[in-house]
Amino acid sequence: EAVKMLESHLHGVTGILARTRVITNGHADPLYGVTGTPDIVLLRFEANQTAELMAWAARPQDNRPPLIVVGPGGHVESTRLAIRSGAQDFLPEPVSKADLLAAIAHVQAQRRETSTADRGSVHAFVSAAGGAGSSMIAANVAHLLAAHARQRTALVDLDLNFAPISHHLNLQPQRGLLAALDVIETLDEHALAGFGAEHTSGLRLFCSTAQHAVLSKDVQPDRIGKFIDLLCAHHQQVVIDAPHAIDGLTATAFGMATSIYIVLQQSTLHVRNATRAIRILRDELAVPAQRIRLIVNRFDKNSPLRLEDIKRTLGTDVYATLPSDYQSAQESSDAGLPLYEVDKSSAISRSLLQIVERISGMKADRPGLLQRALPSFLRNNP
Repeated sequence: EAVKMLESHLHGVTGILARTRVITNGHADPLYGVTGTPDIVLLRFEANQTAELMAWAARPQDNRPPLIVVGPGGHVESTRLAIRSGAQDFLPEPVSKADLLAAIAHVQAQRRETSTADRGSVHAFVSAAGGAGSSMIAANVAHLLAAHARQRTALVDLDLNFAPISHHLNLQPQRGLLAALDVIETLDEHALAGFGAEHTSGLRLFCSTAQHAVLSKDVQPDRIGKFIDLLCAHHQQVVIDAPHAIDGLTATAFGMATSIYIVLQQSTLHVRNATRAIRILRDELAVPAQRIRLIVNRFDKNSPLRLEDIKRTLGTDVYATLPSDYQSAQESSDAGLPLYEVDKSSAISRSLLQIVERISGMKADRPGLLQRALPSFLRNNP
């Protein structure tokens, strides 16, 4: 009954995939016979049955996933044993759904904080409404991180059916993202390369190559989490283009993201949708507010909807604006070339470069005065 109660708290929660086991006679180690390593172990025990906690304390420290313990309140010895076992939290019964989800969110936040020092950063881009331009921005930010900030960068397209990113870069992996997720437990850095496509800049693209309809429920969220973890272990920057939908895959990506960029335009529809997106991220997915950033695409200073209006409505500053440059964007899309390769000096290329400099924390390579002047000189003096 206690296990069923915990299951009911977790059932249907976006971004959480719970597997349950009941330990009876036999091995006391909660992970005995479990394939793979879970992200979090939630251990419920009886007051007079602490063998599982003792077995957990006996495990090597580097072989203990984060532990949350649920048990009878006021049992001092059990509480001490839980602490000695390295439990991140102790929840006395009866446990409310809100307390349980808060404990899980706290452990997830701790895992992210401890891993940021030596692992790559994750940047997720999502449109507030269709056509906002998040795929174009994600593709070009990733390209500039690789080509001009000189950082090892991976780009992931989570649109499993259309994979729009591949068209922006004219790249098509032979095996693709879904094939990689099928064998994620066996992949290392070298095997990983066979499932993506590499751009001349060094950027690695991972996207779906499926020829049939793919539903998000067909892919387990924990697999995309393991895939992103693997990318972070071998890249300085991981850029994710998320489709305009909240499901298990996107929720997992948002939960792992260092920064989430909501791309919107100056319209009532975009602002309304961005308001809802921010609420979902903050309140339902427990994403800290400081990780959510706004990018206004096709910015027009003469628009009736001003930046000040957007800031006031959404309750947050605008991280960056990108000017409208239909000609460069269309030429880039038609040719399958990054914007910076189409026109380095365009206003939109310069704005994208400023975003990359903020993300990477360094000055990206820029064409010098002589480099900018020489092509003009040659055009005027054939």
